Amino acid sequence: MSLLPPPTIPGPPATLPSLAEEAVQVRVMQELFKRTRESALVGFLPVGLIVWSHWDAQPYAQLFLWAGLACAVLVLRMALPHFYLRSTQARQATHPRLWYGLEWLGASALALVWAGSLTMVGSGQVDPLFYLRLIFIIALASFMLSALGIVLRLYAGFLALLVLGTLYQLHTSYPVFMRELPIVDLALAVYALMLMVRSRGEQRRTREWVRARLTQRLLLDQLNQTIQQELQVHEALRRKTLELETSNRKLGELATRDGLTGALRRGHVEGELRRMVKAQQRRPTDFSVQLIDIDFFKRVNDVHGHATGDEVLRRITAQARQEVRASDLFGRWGGEEFIVLLPDTRLEQAMEAAERLRLSIQRLTFRGEDGQEFGVTVSIGVAQLEPDESADDLIQRVDKALYAAKHHGRNRVVAHEPGQSELAGLA
Repeated sequence: MSLLPPPTIPGPPATLPSLAEEAVQVRVMQELFKRTRESALVGFLPVGLIVWSHWDAQPYAQLFLWAGLACAVLVLRMALPHFYLRSTQARQATHPRLWYGLEWLGASALALVWAGSLTMVGSGQVDPLFYLRLIFIIALASFMLSALGIVLRLYAGFLALLVLGTLYQLHTSYPVFMRELPIVDLALAVYALMLMVRSRGEQRRTREWVRARLTQRLLLDQLNQTIQQELQVHEALRRKTLELETSNRKLGELATRDGLTGALRRGHVEGELRRMVKAQQRRPTDFSVQLIDIDFFKRVNDVHGHATGDEVLRRITAQARQEVRASDLFGRWGGEEFIVLLPDTRLEQAMEAAERLRLSIQRLTFRGEDGQEFGVTVSIGVAQLEPDESADDLIQRVDKALYAAKHHGRNRVVAHEPGQSELAGLA
C-alpha cells in the first residue's frame, strides 16, 4: 500500500509582487476620470451663480452664450468619463494617448471658457462682479488641482491656458486695472507655480496610493489562490483518507471474513470465542455455542456441480445471518460447517434458536446446473459453557453433539448437556 506524499502548500511571497506599469497607468486614468466626473458635476454651481449675479448687468444673449459654452464643456467632461469607465479594461489600456488627449481637450476648453468670462460677461469696468469672476477663476485653478493634479502634464496645460488666457483678457479688456496693479502678473505666475508644486505632490501621492491598492489586490489574489490550493489539498487528503479507510476496511474484511460466503473466518471466530470464554470466567453469565453441518453436502457437489455447492453455502450463510441476533457471531468453521456464538444465552434458548434455523434452511429451494430443484438440511450441535471450562473443551462438547445429531439421522438439533457421557442421550 503506497503512502500519500506530503502535499506542497505554497508559502507567502518573499517580496511584494511586481506591478506592470501599464496596470498603474490604467488605474491612474480611472482615478482621473472619476475625479473629472465629480468636478464637472460640481462645476454647474458656479456657472449658475455667475449667470444669476449678472442677470441685470449683461445682455441676455451674451450671458446665455457664455453659459451655454460652459455647460457644453461640463457635459463633455461628464460624458467622457462615462464612456471611459464603462468600457472594458482592455479598451482602457488600448489607446491611452487618445484618452489623455480627449481629457486635455476638455480641460483646455474649460480653462478658455472661464478665462473668456472676463470678456463675454464683463463690462470692461472694474466692479464687484469683475472681482467675483476673478475669484472664481482663481478658485477654479485650485479646485481643479484635485481632479487634474494627478497627471502633471495635464494640469500644467490646463493651468497655463487658464493663467495666460486670464492675463491676456485682463491686459486687453482691463488695461487701466493692470497698469495700476502690475503685480497681478507676478501674483498669478507665483500662484500658478505654487499650484504646480502642489500638483507634483498630488501626482506622487496618487501614484503611490494606486500602487498600494493594486499591490493589495495582487496580494489578496495570491492569498485567495493559496487558500484555494490549500482547500484542494485538504480535499485531496480527505478523498485519499476515505480511500485508505475503505481499503483498510476491505482488507480487514478479507482478513476476518470468508471470501466465498462472507461469514467470519475460523481464526477470527476462535479468537472471539476465547475472549468470550475468559470474560465469562471473570463475570459468569450464560454462554452457548451452535455448530452447524450441511447434510450430505458432498452429494450436492457431485450431483449438481461445485458452482451449485458454492451457491448453497452462500444462501445458507445469508439465511443464518438473518436468523441470528445482532449480538451473536456467525462464522464458517470449515468446509460445510458453520458456528454460532451466542452470548447471554442459556442452553434451552440456544436449542430453540437452532431449531428455528434448521427449519428455515430446510424450507430453502435450490436449482442445480441441470435445472433440477432440490433442498438441503442441516444438523446442529449445541452446548452451553460450564463453569471453569476452557474454550477447547466447549468446542469438543459441541462437536460431540453435532456428531450425535449426524449419527442419529441428521436434520436435527442435539445438545450436549453438562455431565452427559460422550454419546448417551444425545439422540
